[in-house]
Amino acid sequence: MTAGEIKFIEWALLILGAGLVFTGWHTTRKRRTMADGREYKGKAAARLGWLWLILGLLLILAALTDIAFLKTFGRLFLESTS
Repeated sequence: MTAGEIKFIEWALLILGAGLVFTGWHTTRKRRTMADGREYKGKAAARLGWLWLILGLLLILAALTDIAFLKTFGRLFLESTS
């Protein structure tokens, strides 16, 4: 990988992680969300919000630190298909 590709991946991880953290925080606070064509309410929405929050924090850590397994996790997350 070139230096430009690595920098792009780190920025993508940072932006995606921030989006997930915000969405997770918002979902946990409101206890309601739409995901995967379904509406989640109450405890189910809170659990989904916490999942998004934790995934977002892991992606941000992958972008900001130089820990190998977090970088690998971040690349796998970016390359995965729905």
